[in-house]
Amino acid sequence: MVARLRQRGDGGGYRRGQNASETSGNGELQVADQGNQIPLPRPFDTSLGNNFTTSTCPTFFNDFLTNATFNECLPFSLLLQTSNSFFSTSRSFPRLTSTLDAACSVPYPKCAALMSSLAQQIQSSSTCGPDLALENPMVTQAYNGFIAYAPLYQAGCLRDPTTQDYCFASAVTNASAPTSSYIYYLALGVALPGGTQPTCNSCLQRTMDVFSTYAANSSQPLSEVYGTAAQQLDMTCGPTFVEANVVVASGDGATLSRHAGVGMVVALVVGLWAGF
Repeated sequence: MVARLRQRGDGGGYRRGQNASETSGNGELQVADQGNQIPLPRPFDTSLGNNFTTSTCPTFFNDFLTNATFNECLPFSLLLQTSNSFFSTSRSFPRLTSTLDAACSVPYPKCAALMSSLAQQIQSSSTCGPDLALENPMVTQAYNGFIAYAPLYQAGCLRDPTTQDYCFASAVTNASAPTSSYIYYLALGVALPGGTQPTCNSCLQRTMDVFSTYAANSSQPLSEVYGTAAQQLDMTCGPTFVEANVVVASGDGATLSRHAGVGMVVALVVGLWAGF
């Protein structure tokens, strides 16, 4: 399969401040993209379906998905796996950059507190606890997205020190190493597929440095997959490229740890590249 990149309009990518997010009259977050107002992607933007064991779980989903503060937070950790609109946005470097601009300019302490609260709430028997125990894929993705908000906010907002492009945007559009974006799914508990060959650059190193800090917490999905991934990257990029020796301590909050299958992520990324 040959992957082709869409040429950036300015030849070098957008820079911070070129696009601004604002709220439309109906409360929907939008981003200005070359003069056009484009709605920002949202998590779980398709039908929730009826694959729930209780009626309270879809109610919980509807409640947080319509919460104004939640939508203002634009959680990158939930967009990665659950948003069709984000999948489409990732095909356009300028639109992806605009989305990351918005996601990285939110009031982080307020958003982190909200995601932590939602991670606790979703485990309750009065909301989605029974479905989480049964590893319902949608509920598991929501839980992992809440838990991984902090590491993915920090990693998703990293910029290449040379180009000032977002590291994630560069990884997604990396024609020479199309598996570079797999790294970000580690934060959601998805193991790095065998044969992954990301570009060994400062973006990868700094992203894994962020992840190494959170991987020491057993409540983070990262704790299950970081060590193996770090060893794999050290074999690819050099023996001391990333910190591979992380001691996992007991978690300080929610203690469940769920992960999605590797195949799903591979399918997502391959599908994305097929669209270029």
